[in-house]
Formats: sequence, C-alpha cells, structure tokens
Amino acid sequence: MESNIPPNFVPISPNSLKTNTTIGCDIYLLAETKSEVRYVLYCRRDAVFDEAKKSILVAQQIKSLFIKKEEQQTFYDYLEKNFHHIISDTSIPPDEKTKIVHGAATNLVKDLFEDPRSGSIDRTKAFAHNMVDYVLLDTKAAQSLLKIAIHEYNTYTHSVNVSAIGTLFGQKIGLGVTNLKGLCAGILLHDVGKTKISTDILNKEGKLTTEEFEIIKKHPEYGAEILDETGTEFKEERIVTIQHHENNDGTGYPYGLNKDKIHLCGKISRIIDVYDALTSKRSYSDAIRPFNALVQMKETMLNCFDSELFMEFIQFLGPYDPRKTQRKPYKWDT
Repeated sequence: MESNIPPNFVPISPNSLKTNTTIGCDIYLLAETKSEVRYVLYCRRDAVFDEAKKSILVAQQIKSLFIKKEEQQTFYDYLEKNFHHIISDTSIPPDEKTKIVHGAATNLVKDLFEDPRSGSIDRTKAFAHNMVDYVLLDTKAAQSLLKIAIHEYNTYTHSVNVSAIGTLFGQKIGLGVTNLKGLCAGILLHDVGKTKISTDILNKEGKLTTEEFEIIKKHPEYGAEILDETGTEFKEERIVTIQHHENNDGTGYPYGLNKDKIHLCGKISRIIDVYDALTSKRSYSDAIRPFNALVQMKETMLNCFDSELFMEFIQFLGPYDPRKTQRKPYKWDT
C-alpha cells in the first residue's frame, strides 16, 4: 500500500468524508520521516470508507488526509453530493466545517465560469440553498464565514465571499428562508455574464479604456441571458444578476434604475459587491481595512446605496448588540 508517488497532493479534512460511502478518488496518509516523505494509500477510490477506517483516524488524531491534485474535481463532486451531511454534522468544529463549505463553493463557481451551460447553474442554486440551511442550522456559522473570507480577489472567491456576507446580512435584516435562498443563489451567480467577456479585459491591470468599460458594463445583461437560456426559473437570481451595478441615484448600469425601481436584493448585492472588492487584495492594489472601506463607501459612494440599508450593513459588521433594532421591515417584492 505504500507509494513513492511525487508529492503532487493536496490536503483534505477527514471530517469531509461520510462513513459508508465511496469517495471516488484514492485517499492517502502522509508518512514522514527525517529522510523521506511518502504517501500511503489509506482508502481506494472504489472502497467503502467505513466506520472502522474513520475510527482509526480518530484514534490516531489524524488531522489531514491527501488526494492527488488531478483528482480534486472528483473529490469536490463528492462533497457536493454529501454537503447536507457535512453541514448537519455537529461533531465537526465550526471553523473546519466552514473551510470545507468555502472550498466546495469556490470550486463550484470555478466550474460555473468555465462552462455556465453544463448544469453548473442548477448545481449552484442547489448549493446556495444548502448554504442558507447551514447558516440557519449553526449559530456559529456567521462568525466562521466572515472569518474565513479569502481576501485575494478573483471572480471565484469574490462570488463566494459576497454570497456568504449577503446571506448573513439578509438574515440580520429579517429575510425569510425562501428569500435568503434566492439572494444567496443570485449573488453566487451575479457575475456569470463575465464568461462572455474576454479574459484580456477582465484580467487587465490598471485602468480600462472607455471602450473596454462599455464592454464590461454588458455583463449583467449577459448574465441574465445565460440564466434565461437554461429554461429554469431564476426569479431572484435574475434580479441580482441584472441589478447588482444599479445605483440608488440612477447613475448605475445597465438600465440606470433609481431607488424606487431597484429590488431589495439588488440593493443588498450592490453594497456587498463594492465592500468585498475594496477589502480584497488585487494584483494591482492592496486590500483596504474594513473600517476604511466603509468610510470610503460613505464619503464617495453613498449616493449609490440605499442609505438606511447601508447603515444597517455598518451595524451588521460591528460587534453584536441586542439593543440594535431594525427601523422597519424591508419589503421584498418580485
């Protein structure tokens, strides 16, 4: 069972494996001595990961298992199928559970952007619904999700971070479960229209030309078109996709809607989309601290946001205070 395979491996959590299932990829242990590092095959791809195998890992306090890099996709497919088991397993520490959730979500968004018509849109919607269940099931999920947000800006992590923050903020302002699920899925999908835009423009360092920015401004409409082409109803998801760059004062795009025409989920996604972009490190700029990002948003962009909703967002990011109350219930109409 021992192997001298070159170390092209990635770690996974033993807690991500459900007993009495086949994982679909080989699982390895790391055997390290002073003279060499070896990977020992622990569970074959077609073998059942049973209670006995799990008990050995627990008894020996094994914190990490390994899979081959080229089998990561198979492993993430496995995670998606067993996602509900992971989020409902109370034996998994909240921080570790959140790492598993964030990793699976990031991989799913990566699939989405590589081929948005391969069924990944429906997978994204299902995953978002499970993510909302996770937030509602686990009282510590909010703190863990905010803590783990990866502030290296790319389209995949940005979509996951914004959806996590949006779900938690939506919960804070009193949205119901159905609306939370629509909001979460919509934010995960909000940039899918960028798949129709050249990567040369998307990845350009520095300021875009006027012509390039006009192309970028088409991505909300492209995203709505992609959702429409699936033949599945995406009501709230479509609204987030088409409205996440609309501004309260009518200066946004693609339609220049004013505050009375922008849906609540569009207003939420606008605030959080900007916040995550400012607080994330990019290739051409450093991340801004959360407090400084909020100050910048208030001083230079407040006209873009619903002012009451923005103040709620500031409170949401601050320490929890039971005396803080919402001024009025937010209206959710589609």
